[in-house]
Amino acid sequence: MLPFFKIKVSEHDELGVDFNSFVDVPAHMKGFLAFDGVERYQFNQDKRIVTGVMISAGTPIYRNSPDMGEHYVVFDAETIDIIRKKFFKEGYVQNVNLNHNDKDRTKGATLIDSYIVSNSDPKLPSVPEVFEKQKLQDGSWIASYYVTDNTLWDDVKSGRFNGFSVEGWFDKVKVNVKNKNKMSKERKSIWDMFGLATSDVEPTAEPITFAEATTADGVVVMYDGELAEGTVLLIEVDGEQIPAPEGEHQLTLEDGSVKIVMLDASGAVVSVEDFTAEEPTVEPVEAEEAMRAEVAEAMKNVVTDIDERFKKLETENAELVAKLEAINEGEKFKAQPKKEVKQTSRRDLLK
Repeated sequence: MLPFFKIKVSEHDELGVDFNSFVDVPAHMKGFLAFDGVERYQFNQDKRIVTGVMISAGTPIYRNSPDMGEHYVVFDAETIDIIRKKFFKEGYVQNVNLNHNDKDRTKGATLIDSYIVSNSDPKLPSVPEVFEKQKLQDGSWIASYYVTDNTLWDDVKSGRFNGFSVEGWFDKVKVNVKNKNKMSKERKSIWDMFGLATSDVEPTAEPITFAEATTADGVVVMYDGELAEGTVLLIEVDGEQIPAPEGEHQLTLEDGSVKIVMLDASGAVVSVEDFTAEEPTVEPVEAEEAMRAEVAEAMKNVVTDIDERFKKLETENAELVAKLEAINEGEKFKAQPKKEVKQTSRRDLLK
């Protein structure tokens, strides 16, 4: 699996988000909230308000840069909260561009609502029901923009733009991913995973134990229940559990079976298939012997053909040698002595 880096921003540095961008495919793959059918949040087409995820907590985001190559970055809840506060403090509520093009800025969208969501902290808003399918983690940042630019609003409605994507300056700190060489022999329950003591849990509640599997490159993934469609796979990054990266993964389960799973951007299983290794083709002994005999016969024919050609060349060479010797001795082209020609007169002819 590719290396992981955590985004780091301090309250006292100059790092953070200074622009938000309307994009076709947001890096965190969390799309806009639909305009209609969400009246309980007063987000509808008449109000020209669009709501989406600014930063998704704990979501591995694929990056590829010339200096670092391919890797994943992750925003944790603490860093997201700092970024959000600095964004407002610096007055960036109208800093909006399109598809991260600094030359394509718009004043037709203004940030009017912003909040951090959490299903575990009662002091924070819960993840809205309309976002449940996106499986947002606690600490994610949601925002709403009031869009006055007609062209931008049409592009949002038509699906040209499907989400938000923040941009800014950040530090990256490499973090460790739990692999099979660092596995604890003691399996953790779900209460341990989320820092809950036994006394915090209802007496009738039974602890849920995570199953574990290992990717082809040794990274440990955890999941609750059966490995089936909809099951969320987690990995442990720097001691914290986050959704496994989107894409295809080869997993070896605890029973030794091997599966190929496809995950979506939330780490949920889209499909599960049995892994079938391509076995090398082994020829039977008889077929191998027949092949060897066929090769030997072909070689024999080649040798015989070469031998016949060699003999023919020897014969032709001998003939040429003989002809050359005859030339040297003048037997063919030696000048012959002239024969005396008897002169005959007409008188002789009449005799």
